Amino acid sequence: MAPNAHLVELQTSQIIKYLFDDDDDNIALRKLDAGLEVDSPPGSEDGHFDPVIIGEKLRSVADSFNDDVRFKAAVKDLKQAAAQEAIEAAFSHGVDAIIQSQVCEKAEVALEVQLIKASVAFGLYVWKSSPELKNKVQSAMNAFLNRRVGPWVTQQGGWDQVRI
Repeated sequence: MAPNAHLVELQTSQIIKYLFDDDDDNIALRKLDAGLEVDSPPGSEDGHFDPVIIGEKLRSVADSFNDDVRFKAAVKDLKQAAAQEAIEAAFSHGVDAIIQSQVCEKAEVALEVQLIKASVAFGLYVWKSSPELKNKVQSAMNAFLNRRVGPWVTQQGGWDQVRI
């Protein structure tokens, strides 16, 4: 049975919470306790949603964006917007700029997957370069993902069915 939009929003929030967990020991214990393999295909755990598996896959693609010029410009804009409390709009604008870059020009990859990857890369980079923005970036990423890809994730059957 496919999840509803509310469940996907809750799952999105859990994934983002995991992505921004800065307690490395907590992450290592969580993965060890669950006995999960990061490279297992989505849904392979009997259709069980697990934010650690999804989050690890997203972390692995995030670093590929760090050297892009548009990416760095978008980070600068987001930092300025944070000071002006316009962070959600700046976050969305930054992800859109990244999507337009050559990094994401892959026709075989769904636009929604590109949006997910770009938003995670952008959010994690901003957080690492400006830790004081952690809560604002988490909130902006959550709103962005729920608004821009939430319906698509729901159509796919939930986060555990999305191929990243």
